[in-house]
Amino acid sequence: MSSTLSHALVILVPLGLTAILAALIWRGKGPHPATYQMSEKWTHEPILWASEEPVVHGHVHGHASHPFTVGGGASGKW
Repeated sequence: MSSTLSHALVILVPLGLTAILAALIWRGKGPHPATYQMSEKWTHEPILWASEEPVVHGHVHGHASHPFTVGGGASGKW
């Protein structure tokens, strides 16, 4: 393989892939729903986000004498 071809492959292939990826990323995006404004009435059901406590299987981690528990919350212990 010639030196010119080797250099062209090393330079042009990455530049070409970068150009293709940039074209895919920056292309025009399709229509999307209007953004919710706080002044609008909320029409959906409420969503409760809650975590589940992990299953420890009786193992104690580190030097603690009690198993790992998830507790607290926004106003709880951290």
